[in-house]
Amino acid sequence: MCTLTVVTRNATYLMAMNRDEKIARGTGFPPEIHEFEGVKAIYPSDGDGGTWFATNEYGITLALLNWNDVTPHGTHAKTRSRGRVIPALIGSRSLSDLHEVLDVSNFKGMMPFRLVGVFPLEQKIWEWRWDSKQLGLQAHMWESRHWFSSSLSDDRAESLRGSICRDTRHESDAGSVAWLRRLHASHGGVPGPFSLCVHREDVKTLSYSEVVVTPEHMQMGHFRGSPCTMAQIQQIHSVEIERSDGPDPAVWGVSNAAI
Repeated sequence: MCTLTVVTRNATYLMAMNRDEKIARGTGFPPEIHEFEGVKAIYPSDGDGGTWFATNEYGITLALLNWNDVTPHGTHAKTRSRGRVIPALIGSRSLSDLHEVLDVSNFKGMMPFRLVGVFPLEQKIWEWRWDSKQLGLQAHMWESRHWFSSSLSDDRAESLRGSICRDTRHESDAGSVAWLRRLHASHGGVPGPFSLCVHREDVKTLSYSEVVVTPEHMQMGHFRGSPCTMAQIQQIHSVEIERSDGPDPAVWGVSNAAI
């Protein structure tokens, strides 16, 4: 249950994600820097060692959304947490590295999910879909787009939230960090189950996360609470990392200008 937005700019990009979850699960923990065999990564935690959103020093960002409009296969489809998927993959240095890890990964026992990966070096956006039996994949163009998830209906969420997103594309600051925050905090008129900032009796948007990725640095901002309550930029917890072997903007084919 989430909304995910990617805004591409040449080989740099912005990305934002709302974590919609049962209120009883709590807001989780803010982002921290982790290291996987020499690769630094930043991500918030669900409290059980898992995460839904992470970025690493090679500019790769992974986001996981529940896939609700698919019927799980078998009676053992819910024995392992989907939150473990990203920590097992985020140590990858490239798309090919991540494919190698996926080739030997076992997701048996996990409920259906969609995993979105953004790879600036290759200028690729990939989406993997696990239906609790097999893993499919789809490659997307290097262009801005959205993904939507809701335990009530993924299709319904995509229709209603997608309409709101399309309406905001012509705003003067569309594609900026301020626009991302405003979009993910919006209700489309009335707070409800299908607004981008979700409000239900037992479910709501528990947190908002964003990443700004350039060849020089990767920065993650995180807000614990409903995005509609983000009053000031100072309230967002921010963590930044740089490549340990030194940034090489020429490899990405972009200038040093910030997004």
